Amino acid sequence: MILVQKMYIRDFLKTLCILTLGLALIFSIIGLTDKAEEFIPHKPPAQMLALYALYSLPKFVQYMLPMAVLLSSLFVFSQAIRRREIIVIKAAGGKMQSLLRPFVVLGVLLTMAGFLLGEVLVPYSAKNMRSIANQITKKEKNITFKEGTLYMRSRDGSVVRVGLYMPDSDSYRSITIFRFAHDGLLERIDAAAATWKEDHWKLNNVSRLSIATGKTTFVPEMTYEGIESPATFQDGVWKVEEMSLMELLSFKNRLQEAGYKNIRLLTDISSRAAYPVINLFMLLLGISLSVGGDQRLLQLRILQGVQSHAGIVSAGIGLIISLAYWLGYSFFLSLGYAGTLPPTLAPWIIPVIFSGISAYLFINIPE
Repeated sequence: MILVQKMYIRDFLKTLCILTLGLALIFSIIGLTDKAEEFIPHKPPAQMLALYALYSLPKFVQYMLPMAVLLSSLFVFSQAIRRREIIVIKAAGGKMQSLLRPFVVLGVLLTMAGFLLGEVLVPYSAKNMRSIANQITKKEKNITFKEGTLYMRSRDGSVVRVGLYMPDSDSYRSITIFRFAHDGLLERIDAAAATWKEDHWKLNNVSRLSIATGKTTFVPEMTYEGIESPATFQDGVWKVEEMSLMELLSFKNRLQEAGYKNIRLLTDISSRAAYPVINLFMLLLGISLSVGGDQRLLQLRILQGVQSHAGIVSAGIGLIISLAYWLGYSFFLSLGYAGTLPPTLAPWIIPVIFSGISAYLFINIPE
């Protein structure tokens, strides 16, 4: 039995690697093609384009992994059905639950791998993709963003610190501006809040420290035109895929402390935790659909010759299930973004439904 288990696990992992990397590479090339209109006018070197495509691979591996797991399990065990190996194992007194137990462990490991991929490789590669894109298009900005705090150099040369960046808003908290003259630091401006008004920033509860005199003055509000509009830096800093789950949670807590609730952020945090879980249940679902039919249905398939096309049939079934999963997942995710459903619940609905179906079918695989 152990030799059979090793053979199936080896075949599964080999198929999984080929499918995952193959699909990720295809989508990586498609993504690079979509950027061609933006990149080509700047005549970037080929190695920079290749590096951009390479850094996009982890993101697409993460996206494609559940579908690849389902297709791989369907393919491997459909081939076992076609070769009548399952019949031989049952005839020899083998127990299906014992045979398939290692795949439950493998599914858990794939879930952990998917989570780590989204927490380590995807944020790292997403940051590098943005950096390369900015280098190619000559749009590199002097911006640093971490856990809600934003540092940047404004158009008048000042260094600006935004203590709390408010996504999807034109209002920010805890602003510090360091203004420079030719001979050094001129003054420090601190404001409790800042709001964008048409073509300038309006600072509230402002203190101004003159470096030359050491004198501090307080004003209830002032206009400052040295900082660019929010549109010039929002795209460069608000990227969920560039942040780990811990960074997202820290950002969420800071926003809540400031009395700001970002529904989209809450949905993305829940999605980050929910998405990898489906890898385990896609594996169980593929196995269950392949070997879970009763003996009479299996014999009927053999008599009808369907087993000779098992690979094609498995691929079709896998694609249909994957499409149904993606449509349902995207639909409920959009409901979470809109606030129609609780943001912490919306990303879990389809994974829970698929998980329940998969677990039920797997537990009821006939011996």
